[in-house]
Amino acid sequence: MRVVGWRRPVNAGPVYLGTTRAAFVPDMAISNESHELSARIDPAAATASPPSAPAQTDQVRKPAPPAPLRRLRRKRRRWIYWLVAILAVGVGIWWYTTARQTKTLTVSATAVTRGSVRDFVTSVAAGRVSARYEATIRAPFGGTVATLRARRGDSVAAGAVVLTYDVDELRERLQLARAGVTLARAQVGQAEENERLAMPGAIRARRLHQSGAIAIADLERAEGQVEVAERAADAARAALSQARANVELSASALSRAEVRAPTAGVIVSTEVEVGEITAAGQPLFLLADTSEFHVDAELDEADVGRVAVGMAVDVVLDAFPNERVRGRVSEIAPSITRDAHGGRSATIEVALPSDPRLRVGMSADVDVIVEVRENVLWVPPNAVSGRGAERSVYVVRDGIAHKRSVTTGVSTWEAAELLSGLREGELVLTTLGVVGLADGAHVRVAP
Repeated sequence: MRVVGWRRPVNAGPVYLGTTRAAFVPDMAISNESHELSARIDPAAATASPPSAPAQTDQVRKPAPPAPLRRLRRKRRRWIYWLVAILAVGVGIWWYTTARQTKTLTVSATAVTRGSVRDFVTSVAAGRVSARYEATIRAPFGGTVATLRARRGDSVAAGAVVLTYDVDELRERLQLARAGVTLARAQVGQAEENERLAMPGAIRARRLHQSGAIAIADLERAEGQVEVAERAADAARAALSQARANVELSASALSRAEVRAPTAGVIVSTEVEVGEITAAGQPLFLLADTSEFHVDAELDEADVGRVAVGMAVDVVLDAFPNERVRGRVSEIAPSITRDAHGGRSATIEVALPSDPRLRVGMSADVDVIVEVRENVLWVPPNAVSGRGAERSVYVVRDGIAHKRSVTTGVSTWEAAELLSGLREGELVLTTLGVVGLADGAHVRVAP
């Protein structure tokens, strides 16, 4: 019900008609009251017309709810937000867990096999193939190379001529040496003559000094001349001996103008060319007896005690990586060497069978076979995880990976021996690095 043409007095209470609370137009009433108060305060404002009533006179303003109710509603909305967030997180966790459990992993697997497992010691570095006998042929004296009778790769017999020197040059040296001997002889004669002439003067000066005819200084001068003559004669005789030695050396060089191989073998390298002047001791050739080969390899100090002479060795040459050459330990060094990084190792010599493909200087990996265990269960080493006594594998059964503890024996890069925990024929995973792999994971073995 709306009351028209009546203005509610200021500070009046609510109006009731009968038992019903009457609704009023607050906008019009407040506006009229504001106009009257303004007229009392400012007479000029009385002439102004009162504000007009709102155009929509049928609307009724709802009273605002009390403050406690508003706070209760805000708390209720916050609780609803929190509940929705918790439900969303729970659903996400459930979805992630379910997706991981149901995801199928593609893996590789192999069956547990029964066979032989080798326990071996591997060299710490690649070894070097060496010939049974290697010799460096050096220049016997200084001279000019006239001819090369052998070059790298040539096979030579023992005593074969491999290099010759310029003979004319050597003959000239011999002649000069002989001329030196002649000159030295003449110098010796002159020195001895001077010595002979100085001796009487010294004797005469001694007599004159005894008689008081000359002073002591004159006597010392005469005796000094004798001493100088004697030393000159000694030097001349030494020069003569050296000249004679030069003659012998020149004659020997002339007789050794042809350099010969000390033993039969193959010229591995040639260090000189025709026309070069060599010095005494300079390397000329590297000669190797290729009838037998061996590998010099280094073993870690901790493994030397497990190796003995006569043990079988598998040798893999870098030139033939798909082949294994069976050798034998022929020698173990009596001392331990230390490298620049502090590592300690011992050198072993592995005798190789005759093979025309072998070359001096080839690199090779060496595995000394310490023990061979027959008729045992084994798996590839990459199928076993863990260290020490805590070893485990993943066994595939009905598309599910089951983690199982195992006990291992000999374990090398070739195979891991199984003492307990598995049966022959069981399928184990070999790709343990797959993301998501865990006990109970769904897997699919790749063909």
